[in-house]
Amino acid sequence: MVEFLLLPAIYMGVIIGIVELVFVHADEKGLGWLSHGLHALPTAFIFTFIAMNLEWAANMASIALASNFWLDLGLRVVIGLIAAIKVKSAAAIVKGHNSIGEKMSHALIVGALIAASPYIWDIIEPLMPAWLPL
Repeated sequence: MVEFLLLPAIYMGVIIGIVELVFVHADEKGLGWLSHGLHALPTAFIFTFIAMNLEWAANMASIALASNFWLDLGLRVVIGLIAAIKVKSAAAIVKGHNSIGEKMSHALIVGALIAASPYIWDIIEPLMPAWLPL
């Protein structure tokens, strides 16, 4: 049985959200980076939650992702690309802003972090403090 990951998805969402805030601050100084950055946090949480629980959802639909590496990889790449597009285009909705704000490289890094979040979690989980609920 594949485990549903709630707290690990929240922790990874916080980490990726902080990375996103740093990138927004660096790229959109005059835009009101904090308001845009706070808009980006829910996006990081939602896409990270999807990426972290992709195997659980596939298991519920009777699809064995663990036995099909290419399907698993392809779905994660699609999730990461959608997240990168969302991150890149978020500044376009801000009134008075004439360009799409965040650098493409930063958006792709955030998308890649989201897509790889379950694998990154496997690395950092043993490093988490004992008092933190997992």
